[in-house]
Amino acid sequence: MTDWTPPPPGDRREQLPDDVLALIDIPPYTSTACETAALLDTAGSTRQDQADGLYAWAERLHSRCRLNNKFTGILCRCGCHQRSR
Repeated sequence: MTDWTPPPPGDRREQLPDDVLALIDIPPYTSTACETAALLDTAGSTRQDQADGLYAWAERLHSRCRLNNKFTGILCRCGCHQRSR
């Protein structure tokens, strides 16, 4: 059996064809990495004793965001991407 390696972020091989995408209403996208990072940021603001560690984990997750939805190509709407530009 051959090991399968997924294409890199941004690669269109897993995205639906444009004609199919045109037929569906695509909601805004936030990656699971950025969603989880937001939860860690919230926890850091309420858990001052562990805030530094929680914020560090959040930053790591933000940096691992795939930036776009692999099936639709829609960009992640997390504010971290605007801050880094």
